[in-house]
Amino acid sequence: MRIQKNGSVVVSLPPTGRWFSVSIDVEKFLQERTDFIFTVLDKYERLSKKYPDLYNFTPEHYKLYRQEAGEIIKSKVDYFARRYGFQYNGITVRNQTTRWGSCSSKGNLNFNYKIIFLAPEEMDYIIVHELCHLREPNHSSRFWSEVEKIVPDYKIVKKGLKLKE
Repeated sequence: MRIQKNGSVVVSLPPTGRWFSVSIDVEKFLQERTDFIFTVLDKYERLSKKYPDLYNFTPEHYKLYRQEAGEIIKSKVDYFARRYGFQYNGITVRNQTTRWGSCSSKGNLNFNYKIIFLAPEEMDYIIVHELCHLREPNHSSRFWSEVEKIVPDYKIVKKGLKLKE
């Protein structure tokens, strides 16, 4: 089950057929989780009022801010890459719904355009986080050591960012 920020609830089931059989009553499943669903939806509603640019999912909003976001993000990525010796392949700015950023095995960095509406330290943390994946493609203790070298208070920043998810 996924509860999306636009208010929709999506239930995914495994394929049925030769190897799988599904004997779940989706309606019952959802009814049993009604309190949880409404709690999450209430949280999204409160966040959308507090951070409207982070929760405005219209295509027009993305079109309006994509170029500006790309320029700001590229500038910050280049700054951290030069300063700390990172080598990346490319940057893509997207309208992602579940992630702030990602890093591919080919060295491509992807960022959600909405990071430009975060606090500067949160945006920097996300960029550094993805750059550190160029050296450590996992979340091992070595990875977090790399992040901490650049963002010493990353745990505090990360905790604040979690509140906006």
